[in-house]
Amino acid sequence: MIKTNPGLILSIVVLSALTLFLVGCANNQIFSGSKTGNDNQFLADFDLLNTTISGDMPILAGDSVAVAIDIKKGDVDIKVANENGTIAYQVDNVQTRNLMLTIKTAGTYTFSITGYKAKGSVHFKKVYE
Repeated sequence: MIKTNPGLILSIVVLSALTLFLVGCANNQIFSGSKTGNDNQFLADFDLLNTTISGDMPILAGDSVAVAIDIKKGDVDIKVANENGTIAYQVDNVQTRNLMLTIKTAGTYTFSITGYKAKGSVHFKKVYE
């Protein structure tokens, strides 16, 4: 007859539960990638985006901003608004596209990107002609 050690069995069960817990925590990352911004651009490249990231740019009335969106997976929402709450651009569940925004009202604009299990890139760059 085989004898079992209750302490050994309990240790194995506890270690297995701890391993599953730690693996589950690793899957709850909110951002993996890079973002950079200044007065001329806000660039975000992400392998995982499960939060909102944002950058600010001062923009004059009539200025244009080139937008390059490349979504590989997941859902991404984008909002561009000035300090008074005036929205220049907003779209939920955006798809891959390139577009040009023309700003009507001068101000400091916040470029917000919200991801849900998303992978891809979103680039905003002022256009100088």
